Amino acid sequence: VQQLLADASSAAQSMDSIPIPRQTLETLFVQTGFDSERLAIREVNRLTTLLEEETGIQFVRMEFGVPNIPPPEQAAEAERKALAEGAHGTYPPFDGIPRLKRAGTRFLKAFLDLDTPTECIVATCGSMQGGFIAQALAARMHSDKGTILFLDPTFPVSQLQARFLGLPSDGLELGDLRGEDLLAALEERLARGDIGGVFWSSPNNPSWICLTEPELEGIARLCDEYDVLAIEDQAYLGMDFREDYSRPGEPPFIPSVSHYGRNWVMLISSSKAFSYPGQRCALAVISPALHERKFPALEASCGTAQFGHAFAHGGLYVTTSGVSHTAQHGLAAMLEAACNGELDFVARTREYGERARCLRELFLAAGFELVYDDDSGRPVGDGFYLTLSYPGLPGGELLLELLRYGISTITLKSAGSSRDGLRACVSFVSEKEYPVLEGRLAKFREART
Repeated sequence: VQQLLADASSAAQSMDSIPIPRQTLETLFVQTGFDSERLAIREVNRLTTLLEEETGIQFVRMEFGVPNIPPPEQAAEAERKALAEGAHGTYPPFDGIPRLKRAGTRFLKAFLDLDTPTECIVATCGSMQGGFIAQALAARMHSDKGTILFLDPTFPVSQLQARFLGLPSDGLELGDLRGEDLLAALEERLARGDIGGVFWSSPNNPSWICLTEPELEGIARLCDEYDVLAIEDQAYLGMDFREDYSRPGEPPFIPSVSHYGRNWVMLISSSKAFSYPGQRCALAVISPALHERKFPALEASCGTAQFGHAFAHGGLYVTTSGVSHTAQHGLAAMLEAACNGELDFVARTREYGERARCLRELFLAAGFELVYDDDSGRPVGDGFYLTLSYPGLPGGELLLELLRYGISTITLKSAGSSRDGLRACVSFVSEKEYPVLEGRLAKFREART
């Protein structure tokens, strides 16, 4: 009871201090040197922390897209066992331990209905490494195809990888192109002959748009026809909560380009779906047909023409030489438990969808609008992110105004979108913060009426 009273008192004091004076923000911009019109995600995070220290106000933090659900116990148990057996004293195979490869094969069959040989499953240091290597190879498979095409919005770091690799990039806005329109625009762009890889995530960060089976089939067909690498980022595996993908071996199965094409690499992250971000352990799954194909242009940089060998030896081996030995046992244990029906990873992550539903209602009640609200004729599902706008306020200005009300977000433009507005991640907003957020949004709206 005393703690509840203390929390209520603290919340009341915070409300008295809101909105934060504009001068406080302006002073921090001078101190940090940040450009108020071009705030990157790390800068918003730093600015929010400084504002909390300066004002004593605890912010409702929605800027970082990071997981916030405890990892399953199976992972820790498996890692402890591997440590006790001395796994940390030996190098793992640089393309992944046999246990993880076998577990990956079982998991892909159980939840995607995909038959995949173990040699086509490669352990990577987070799916970011898988995406890095996939982009590098996509731009080298053919000497005249070095551009990466992103289906936007795009996780900004994927675009930064292309920039770091020195690769030109282009984009198609998914929010404006769906179904046959998307496929027509994609074919028109591929026909120019310079695209080496097409990169996307589904569910999409931040729009939460999910590509349909006909769209995925069309993308696969076009990538095969134009000999382009399809790079599918399954960062939010099974997290389209409008469907139930939780039953191993039973439909519906998780949609994927891997069901249709021959030229694909699928990236499976454990960070969100399995709440396992700290160990930086993921899977890259290579199309069996592509794994064996030879591209003479790869020899110069990878020492081999075979794609699968180039991915593991030319890409992974020369960057990290493998993934943490014990972490691979942890991920393998979770995949095994999911296949055995002992771990419902979808039910665990459904908490994010419930948070998104509650927060969406709070923002809409305060006069906000959803930037991405339509998903091929269906309402966009509730997931990891909300995309928000407010009438009369551009995204950059809205971000700064919400900071004054103790709410941190990032602009959609900084999240790779061509649309104006904000991205808000729901993962770190607890249920006890809902009344705090509701009160701050009410004050924000009151100031504009």
